[in-house]
Amino acid sequence: MATTTARVTPGTHNPSISAQTVRNRVREAGLRACRPVVRQVLTRHHWQQCCLRAQTHRRWTRQDWQNVHFTDESWFCLTKGDGRIRVYRQRNER
Repeated sequence: MATTTARVTPGTHNPSISAQTVRNRVREAGLRACRPVVRQVLTRHHWQQCCLRAQTHRRWTRQDWQNVHFTDESWFCLTKGDGRIRVYRQRNER
């Protein structure tokens, strides 16, 4: 967020910069904020289960995988506890 970025970023001539300055510089760079998305956080247990699952399936053949029906893909956030991430992108970038 701009307020957090302004708090931790030292200014060139002043010891601090404002959040509005951060917003202006981000906009000048052609970046824009996307809506935060809530994602599930991976715990150590999730990570261990994922690795275990990968190890048990790594020797499967193409014929084995043809019997699997994939119904949904999940997104996981590895960084924040609430899962909200603000991503800045160039215009017309997905």
